[in-house]
Amino acid sequence: MIEFTAWMQSNWYELGTLFAEFVFLAAGIWFARKILRTMRASQEQVGALLKLSVTGAAADRQSANAAGERPFASASPYWLTPSEIPSAGSQEPPESRPAHSGLGHGLVLWLNTPMSSGGVAPWRKAIRWLQSPTGS
Repeated sequence: MIEFTAWMQSNWYELGTLFAEFVFLAAGIWFARKILRTMRASQEQVGALLKLSVTGAAADRQSANAAGERPFASASPYWLTPSEIPSAGSQEPPESRPAHSGLGHGLVLWLNTPMSSGGVAPWRKAIRWLQSPTGS
């Protein structure tokens, strides 16, 4: 026991560094797992929206019964077999909704607006001003 204590006292800095490296490794693994879970949830949401937009709500209810018959249904619930994809002529027109249907519509309009007017960027104006002679 005395030898171990003497070894710890002589190598305390290396021991602390090793402990800190393990802490950073654990934090990195935890963070990576959280990011991967978030990405997977996002992909599943996009898959659900894509499936809903392709098949429609009525076909979604019917495909839930057929999901048990497919061998690859356990891999992802958003796989579409050729029999589940509706033909181009059977699609219904999208539902009409009021022009201003709340915060969501305003947010979509705001996101669709261009970020710049196509003119000269402000930082370029500042650089030109800095480069210009002082008397002009």
